[in-house]
Amino acid sequence: MKNEDLVQDKRREILDAAELVFTTRGFTAARMDDIADTAGVAKGTLYLYFSSKQELFVSLLEERTQEYVNTLSGWLEHAHSLSEFIHISVKLRGQLFVKNQRLAESMSHSVPDFPKDLQRRVWDLRRALEQPTKDALARLLPRDFPVAPPKVAAMVNGAIDYVVAGCIFHGEPVVLNDIAQDLEYVLLPGLSQG
Repeated sequence: MKNEDLVQDKRREILDAAELVFTTRGFTAARMDDIADTAGVAKGTLYLYFSSKQELFVSLLEERTQEYVNTLSGWLEHAHSLSEFIHISVKLRGQLFVKNQRLAESMSHSVPDFPKDLQRRVWDLRRALEQPTKDALARLLPRDFPVAPPKVAAMVNGAIDYVVAGCIFHGEPVVLNDIAQDLEYVLLPGLSQG
């Protein structure tokens, strides 16, 4: 195994450990000592890979966002209708939201105190999360659709996030197929108009 592969493997192990600690304790309560213990490395090793707990957190968000964007892009490339688009988007975005709920909560509470360069990286992540949706809508919406794909993407993704978060907040089961059918019923008539 090459040295570069070993570095990437160790980095991945640290990110996995950080995800476990951040999702269990939240950003504020998580300590670098806890992450090091979970990763099975010395605390100093963490600082060879990440300059701070904040940088580690943002790097984790970047890693998970890229995985999601790659998956969603691949799935949406095969969507041939707005109905398929809605179902795929709800399924994958809903899964992302449910799986990463604690990370999202930590992000919304912690990021305002982060240095500007890390805040910018988080903002770039939010934009990256929208890109597959924008690309699919640019392809699937009627050519004369009166609303630009980026705005439609924001509305669709916002609706998904709001409904899924509402289920979680109210202690209701998150049944993604039902949510997709409801959103299709509400959104599809407007999205199909040209």
